[in-house]
Amino acid sequence: MSTAIIELNDSGILWRSPNSTETAPPSPGYALLQNQGVVTGQQALQQAWLQPQQSFNQYWYQLSLSPLSLNNHHARHHADLAYAQLQQLYSDTGQAQQMIFAMPSNTTAEQLSILLGLVKALPFAAAGLVDAAVAATSQAGLQGVLLHADIQLHTTVVCQLNSVALVQRESVHQYPDIALKAIHDTWAQFIADRFIREYRYDPLHTAAGEQQLHERLPGWIVQLNSAREIETELSAPQGNFRLRIQRSDFIAANQKRWQRLVEALANTPYDSLLLSHRLASLPGVLDSLETAGHRNIVTLAADATITACLAQGDSIAAGDDNQGGDRPLSFITALPALSPVATRQNSSTTRRQQGSASHLLHKHRAYPLAQGLALLSDGTLLIRGEATDSMSGQLAATLGLDDGRVVLTQCNHSIALSCDGDWHNLHSGDVIAIAAQNLTLIEVG
Repeated sequence: MSTAIIELNDSGILWRSPNSTETAPPSPGYALLQNQGVVTGQQALQQAWLQPQQSFNQYWYQLSLSPLSLNNHHARHHADLAYAQLQQLYSDTGQAQQMIFAMPSNTTAEQLSILLGLVKALPFAAAGLVDAAVAATSQAGLQGVLLHADIQLHTTVVCQLNSVALVQRESVHQYPDIALKAIHDTWAQFIADRFIREYRYDPLHTAAGEQQLHERLPGWIVQLNSAREIETELSAPQGNFRLRIQRSDFIAANQKRWQRLVEALANTPYDSLLLSHRLASLPGVLDSLETAGHRNIVTLAADATITACLAQGDSIAAGDDNQGGDRPLSFITALPALSPVATRQNSSTTRRQQGSASHLLHKHRAYPLAQGLALLSDGTLLIRGEATDSMSGQLAATLGLDDGRVVLTQCNHSIALSCDGDWHNLHSGDVIAIAAQNLTLIEVG
């Protein structure tokens, strides 16, 4: 049976279709109630501030059968909105026959029960349920007491794990005062205040201005991961307004939340701290943790959970006797600890025998390593000679060949960049991950 992998984090649901080797772009946990039905994901997010009364974003965090505040015959409660997004995911995955769900560590037994109830009404089966933190950590190749921190739209979740032969979940704590939506709202207000001071223009005064600001904010966040200063621009009836944002000021706007995160992670001694790409890519997070003395910080790749589920499929998926639903699926909170090399070799993704690499494959185009490549913080790939001085703040890494050996040099350690191979001994088939994109080293004969 064809199996898709779904990582259900409402800040951006990730999935990989059965016949794909790449993780699809994230689908945010937003739903929009319309007369003709329920719209979810990116399409709903694009209308969230234009139609705020019809927009919902807490249905995964508060997955329940409690009635919605808005009376609509298409959806009565949060579970109906989740059902609509699952329908969309079924279509997006090419109508996969079954799905493995990687769930946040704070998912309750009641929420799992509701999820499985929704799946029974859909044309696919649930093949397995696994803790997303356990899955992602299982391929990190680390031992001892580990902390895994991830962020959702409405909370941050810190999971303590013990890793020896097994990676096993020990405890879970969540912090609703460190929520991605609240962080974004604070930054949107910070930028709006700057526009008010400089132009007497408040982008949050109109629905169109608020929608535009929130749509452009993620791109500015990516830039401010590395650049000390960026130029922002908003369009208004009076014209186009531009202003420059300093990275230090941008970070300071959410400093109380970063301090709260520092305190939360200091509550439990650990050997290694693993941050999801969602959390590590927020400007100020790594700065605050390192300043506070946190060490042994590992930034996970955007598809860490997905690739772990592929590698650990036999340990996660239920047997055929479970497909009829006679026995409930178990929520897996312990998995074998895999080394990064073992993860690559056991992955169900077909890979050629490792050899020397000559090109980097990005969006179906092969770039020759011999020319020297520049990788920017937003995942843009350029021939090194095409990179201008103005891009220096966005430069994440350079790649090239030295006597036939691939050389990957990280230029800015605050940018979330990872590689599933040995950084000092890269070969064809190794994957470099940045900005939710995977770039694969290949050999072209």
